[in-house]
Amino acid sequence: MGLSRVSRRQVLAGASGLAGLSLLSGHRLLSQEQAKPEEKPAEEVKSFNEFTPQSEKAVRRGEEFLMKTMHRDGGCGVDVGQPQDIGCSAMVGLALMAQGNTPVEGPRSREVQRLVSYILRAAEVMPNDDITSQNGTQLQNKIGRHAHSFFAALFLAEVIGEGWDTEPVRDGLKKIITAIIGTQTPEGHWGNQSWAPTLGTVMGWVALRASHYAGMKVGSSPELTAKHLVQQMSTSLNQNQGSWMHTLYKNATGIRVLYALGMENEDVAKKAFKDVEQLVNKDNTAFSQAGGEEYLAFHLITETMLQKGGKDWATWFPTIREKILAVQNADGSWTGHHCITSRTFCTAAAILVLTSPNRYLPISQA
Repeated sequence: MGLSRVSRRQVLAGASGLAGLSLLSGHRLLSQEQAKPEEKPAEEVKSFNEFTPQSEKAVRRGEEFLMKTMHRDGGCGVDVGQPQDIGCSAMVGLALMAQGNTPVEGPRSREVQRLVSYILRAAEVMPNDDITSQNGTQLQNKIGRHAHSFFAALFLAEVIGEGWDTEPVRDGLKKIITAIIGTQTPEGHWGNQSWAPTLGTVMGWVALRASHYAGMKVGSSPELTAKHLVQQMSTSLNQNQGSWMHTLYKNATGIRVLYALGMENEDVAKKAFKDVEQLVNKDNTAFSQAGGEEYLAFHLITETMLQKGGKDWATWFPTIREKILAVQNADGSWTGHHCITSRTFCTAAAILVLTSPNRYLPISQA
């Protein structure tokens, strides 16, 4: 693997062009008449290898660990030998797809199929307001009551985006999205009871956005979420947080939304970018003491930098890659040191970071 590798998603995107104007992504989506490359001055960017032998080996070892968490009927536990967990299962599915596996191709296609089936079974018996009736899981305590719905919806939306657009998958996604939209507050979020509600707001928006691209009707829900997030970030960035955790939870993850909305030149976005770059370059605290929420934040920020490209990507990715590699466990997993301690969740999120240059996930394309 290397810089010359082109994913089939890039080939498909280039062949089909961009149709229609989307209010979910600001200036990111253009009509076919507008979709012409802008002439920009050449930017001096130092070339680098996005993949290294070390990172490829780390991903293989991480994947082997994740397979040990999978039950026979497809769901994955928060760790080896633990009961199935919907959010962790969806994250494992995303990590496998980020390596080129889909329900119809790839060496792990059968495992992806099993994960899809597991999520769909959960959707069939779900309550009206969420994919699970459980309360108090690690993901819910940290990200919010509807965290499992967010990850399940994102996974199914990516499955549809990869071409497995079957009626059961679409029906399952529609049911989950209906619950997500129905539990959104008038202000655009999903409650403030969790430890990191802003991270939940971001994941809700990402799930809605991915579902929109999969053809689901989401109405003005993403707009409400984005407005709320910008307000929250503007407030928190004007305060002296003094905490690397707050830098990631309250500000950095919001970069994913701001950039997609074409707001990267706003003061709030510029400061968030600057803060997170300083954070990862300062020392290894955010990595050596990371919980699953940090690994998720690293994934969201990496997706943003991937789309920004150029100097920002060339500066960000080698740093984040090497620091994540440095904290991998001997058994191939990554461990959360607080809050979301699930090795399954942390390992899947770490793999999503390391494999992001593949650009295989549909969500990576826009």
